Amino acid sequence: MIKHVLIAFCFVFLFSLGFVSAQDIGPTDQIVVWTQAISNNPNDAIAYFKRGNAYYQQTQYDSAISDYTKATEINPNYAAAYVARGYIYDIKKAQYDLAFDDYNKAISIDPHYFAPYLNRGCLYIKRGQYDLAIQDFDKAIELDPKSSSPYFWKGSALEKQQKYSDAIALYKQLISTSQDKVAIDIAKSRIRMLGGVVE
Repeated sequence: MIKHVLIAFCFVFLFSLGFVSAQDIGPTDQIVVWTQAISNNPNDAIAYFKRGNAYYQQTQYDSAISDYTKATEINPNYAAAYVARGYIYDIKKAQYDLAFDDYNKAISIDPHYFAPYLNRGCLYIKRGQYDLAIQDFDKAIELDPKSSSPYFWKGSALEKQQKYSDAIALYKQLISTSQDKVAIDIAKSRIRMLGGVVE
């Protein structure tokens, strides 16, 4: 514990001078640092959010949910906290209704925020609601056309609907717009698996 306190003290000192950031230390020490920040200012929604992220990295999901919840209580318009909490509900807890509520709340707060559309689209796929998933992935592509994730998830929804030619066209669109070599290679592989030809 003394080691963590000393690290936290040094971090806070170096952070205040601009020499380090929270990413420069591990999640356990980040928890100590953000706990200290919270004790200095119990109404710091960002500190709760950051500590929630550190708890998530430590697989302490209930603690992360608690901190994300506190962040949204302090700042009810903290869309990123709703997305982070929703992600845990979705991926780690299989509490899909709670995840869906959080993604919807994030979208209502910030309709130009990419992540909740992507995550909610994936949740729609789990529910077998492919048309709604595709709508969310289309919005995610509109908001961040360079991201490959919504293309692949939309392709997955199209494949589940057996709309293979549409999926092939989508993967070809990704190839023409992406700079990500790995994404391009995966898209080419998907096209070939669906019986298409890569030019």
